[in-house]
Amino acid sequence: MADYMVRVELLKADWDDYEDLHKGMQILGFEKTVTFSDGSVRKLPIGTYFGPSNLEITTLREKIRNLATPLSSLGGPWIFVSQSETWSAWLPEA
Repeated sequence: MADYMVRVELLKADWDDYEDLHKGMQILGFEKTVTFSDGSVRKLPIGTYFGPSNLEITTLREKIRNLATPLSSLGGPWIFVSQSETWSAWLPEA
């Protein structure tokens, strides 16, 4: 199982649209937080998610696109998915 970092930007979306996105991403196993090596939980920027998946990267991207498209205006959503082996961050506590 690989870890993935996902960024989703909904176009002309309101906060309720992002809340729906968060719920859908959570169902896919992705969180709005990461846990640092010291055990502290930190917030990711809005629309950014981290989590494990057994899916191949393009299959995962399409699942996210299907989830996010009804929440975004025409021309969106913008989605970036990367497989993460290691990472480093400076983030606020959750």
